[in-house]
Formats: sequence, structure tokens, C-alpha cells
Amino acid sequence: MKIILLPGMDGTGLLFGSLIESLPKGFNIEVVCLNDISGATYIDQAKEIANRFLESNIFIVAESYSGRIAYELCNILGSRVSGVVFIASFISSPSVLSRLASFLPISLLKPYSINKWLIDKVGFGGNGDSDLIGQVFESLSKADIVKLKQRLKNIAELNAPKVVHSTPATYIQPTRDYLVSAKAVHTIGTLFSNIAVVTLPGGHFIAQENPCGCSEVIQCAVAT
Repeated sequence: MKIILLPGMDGTGLLFGSLIESLPKGFNIEVVCLNDISGATYIDQAKEIANRFLESNIFIVAESYSGRIAYELCNILGSRVSGVVFIASFISSPSVLSRLASFLPISLLKPYSINKWLIDKVGFGGNGDSDLIGQVFESLSKADIVKLKQRLKNIAELNAPKVVHSTPATYIQPTRDYLVSAKAVHTIGTLFSNIAVVTLPGGHFIAQENPCGCSEVIQCAVAT
């Protein structure tokens, strides 16, 4: 079974570095770089990714933005998805303010002092050190700007889907996630009938802030 890692907004997958180091060496892991995906919408992105894994069962680890891709992959691949771990993720509108996501200025991607402060407060709940914050801006510097803008547009237009899945799922919920609302987490719980919610201390970038904790949750979910 292949374990595929679907990245957050930056789309590069570079922020999975510490998480991958924390996972067992025997895991068959593949990071999907969203910059390499030509599809614009969530559904198109999921279809393109599904075509890459036509010959094997997969286990999905979806961070933040990619939660809806994981959901659509369950629609497409059905029982060939062995399980899903959502990391601070969402499949519907993550918050009221997310409707304005497509209007965010690209200048926010630059490592200016004010932007570093925002990433720390919003992304790490005020506990991000300079190395972690630097990793975020390094990954953003390698993002495809056109595709990044499209991902922001996709978030702004998200509505709650309808199909309920019995695919085993686990949701990693940070204690200080200021980007994904309780309502958005609840929506995932209503659409995955076999789900466990695990709370870990940290902010939205929990896979970077607490990779060992996330690794333990993933290992448990894969073994179930």
C-alpha cells in the first residue's frame, strides 16, 4: 500500500520534511506536489491524482487545503482508499473569512516582518520559532503563483459536499488552530462515519510544529 501525502496551500510538499523523517523508513511514501497538477478545481485535481494510482490501494494524509482533494479521491477510488488522516484540514469552508481568500494580496507571501508575525500568530498559535517560520516562507517562495491563486479561489468557493463515506478516517485537530473552525471539523465528522478526532497541542501548522505527534497518529491509523 502506498501512503500519499497531499500538501497544504503552498502545494510544494516541502513542509512535510520533518514529518517524513518521523515516519517509519519502511513506509511506501509519495508526496504529491500540487504545482505539478494541471487541474484547476478540487475535483479536477483529485481526478488527475487518482490516475497516478490506478494500480494500487492508497492511504491518504491530507494537510490543510488538500482535505477536499482527499474527500474527492474517496468519491473516485472508493474502497481503494484504505484510510485518510486529515491534518488541520477541511472539506468545506474553513471559516467565514475564507470567503475572502481569493482577494489576499500576494505580498503576504514575502518574508516581511509583519508577515512573519502573522504566520507565527495565525499559523503557529504564537509558538513558531524562526526556523519553522522560515520553512513556511521558503516553501511559499517555491510555489507556483498562478496555481496558488487558483487554490485560494477554490477555498473561497468551497461548499459542504453531500456524500457520506465509511472510509476509516482520523482528524488531527490542533489546540490552537485559528484557520479551521469547529464547524468545518464537524462537517468532516458528519461525512466520514468512521472517524476519530485526535487533539494535539499546537497551531495550524501542526505537522511542522509537532511532527512526532502527527507521525504517531498516522502510524496508528495505518495499522488499524
